[in-house]
Amino acid sequence: MRALLGVAIVLGSAALWIGIPFGGLWLAGELTTTAQGFLFATLGGIPLAMTAFAWLLYRVNDMYERSRGADGPSGHRRSAWLVSSSEERNRVRRARAPRALIDVAMTLSATAALVLMAIWFFFFSEMWLVNPL
Repeated sequence: MRALLGVAIVLGSAALWIGIPFGGLWLAGELTTTAQGFLFATLGGIPLAMTAFAWLLYRVNDMYERSRGADGPSGHRRSAWLVSSSEERNRVRRARAPRALIDVAMTLSATAALVLMAIWFFFFSEMWLVNPL
């Protein structure tokens, strides 16, 4: 069960940063006929869909963390980034509060989304090909 939740977190993170924006742009293009309608649908719909999906992903992460037994005696562990770098050695700090799976998955998927956006813009965008800087 824990592995399935972990896979859901990783795939959900990719869907949050890559799938929802791409799908939202495609869906808005299919459903609207004017530029204003497209703009309204994308600027309103995509952030709302991402927010709703992020909340769902947070709930899945909560189930994953509970299945790992990550809650300590006080409820939640203190995040590693909240500790001053001079307060403890890196190894001790990571042992006390290791990185959560959702933190790693969200960081990697957001980075992948930015890289894919840059690749699309510089190599596949018609505007860039017609009017290069």
